[in-house]
Amino acid sequence: MYKPSCLLNVNGSIRSNALHDIEVAGYRYVMLTICIFGVVCNILNLCVLVQRRLKESPYTYLTGLALADMLTLISFSPVSVVRGDYIRHEDIFFTLTRLEARLFVPMANYLGQVSIMITVALTVERYLFTTYPLRTQSFCKPSYARRVIAIIMVLCGLLNLPRFLTETVEKKIDTETNFNSSNCVMHPFQIRYSSTNTSHIGQCFCVVGHTKESFLPLKNYYYYTMLGINQIIPFAILLCLNLSLIARVQSSNRYTLAELIARQQRNLNSTTAGVSAAAQKRLRDEHRLTKTLVAVVIVFLICNTFTIISYPGLVRFLTKKKYPNYFYVGFRIQKLITNIMLLLNYSINFFFYCAFNEKFLSTLKKTFRYEKLFCGLISSPRRTLPSAMSSATLQSTITQTNQCISTYHLRTEESSRRRGKQEYKPISENDLITNNDL
Repeated sequence: MYKPSCLLNVNGSIRSNALHDIEVAGYRYVMLTICIFGVVCNILNLCVLVQRRLKESPYTYLTGLALADMLTLISFSPVSVVRGDYIRHEDIFFTLTRLEARLFVPMANYLGQVSIMITVALTVERYLFTTYPLRTQSFCKPSYARRVIAIIMVLCGLLNLPRFLTETVEKKIDTETNFNSSNCVMHPFQIRYSSTNTSHIGQCFCVVGHTKESFLPLKNYYYYTMLGINQIIPFAILLCLNLSLIARVQSSNRYTLAELIARQQRNLNSTTAGVSAAAQKRLRDEHRLTKTLVAVVIVFLICNTFTIISYPGLVRFLTKKKYPNYFYVGFRIQKLITNIMLLLNYSINFFFYCAFNEKFLSTLKKTFRYEKLFCGLISSPRRTLPSAMSSATLQSTITQTNQCISTYHLRTEESSRRRGKQEYKPISENDLITNNDL
């Protein structure tokens, strides 16, 4: 792997080739692979969740969550390419870095916040539905869920607007002896050819990011407020509600088992058993949906913990006295691990849906059936004759049909003879129906 001397600063202690190799491998291979894998999984989620069979309001929230996760992964994919140390042309690299700072990263942050808020909204709805099922039926509907998702998107857009307008980048070019890479936001490299200035060839190049001066007085207040809104408050809400949902799922499972044993001991008539079975099926669907949400929230809480402890301002404040170089060395690996955990959180919900939600899994199988994938060109079992129809019944039906055809021809022939017209052509064997015609 390419290891330029520009990675080292003046005293040679900040950047190292080992850290460079770890970061490049993480962004170039691991994160890009997770992004592609997550996009495919979320496309599968959307293909299943838009089916009419999954029309309840929780599946509407899950549809919005899958769409937000997929767009977040798409927005972060160019970031993995830029930070993967692919590009060695200064102008192309600077253009992509500027797009990352002004578009890709703010868009990923915006969509990530939408994903968080949808998870919170779904958890609150599940909690209220399990606590007050009769009172909450009026707003536990798909139309209400769509309105909530629209409101979340608008509010998150307003909150993240400063991210698109306040951050900027600039070039940093200097000789190897004077170049200091401690402030570089991307990996520095040695310019081998330049389309703007040939005197830059052989010098070190990197991109430095900074905030616009008009926003500097408000920067710390804004980012700490966003930390509370995006991470701390959702973490506290989801933790409390998730613990309550776990307890209720466990008690519901015990109640369902006791009810099943009691039913087996009683001699119920068929009507009562049918009604109870239908109610039991709805109850199982609700339990599975709650289990799915619990699994999604647990993974979110784990990944969110990494995000909170990896907040740049918080890390700098805690380490600047005793470990002044940690922000430039150890924090880079910590930030890489945090980004990998976040991308995994956006990518693996599909497996939780399949593992804990039987309704989702059965809908997945029906959506991607072999016959359906080929648009019905392959004969389906539904097109064959019903198994209940025996050969005797089929032969009786053919005989009755042939008698009707013969009677019709005889009546037509007699009518034509009475009118003095030419005789009607007698019926032949070819006009009758046989087994081969079916």
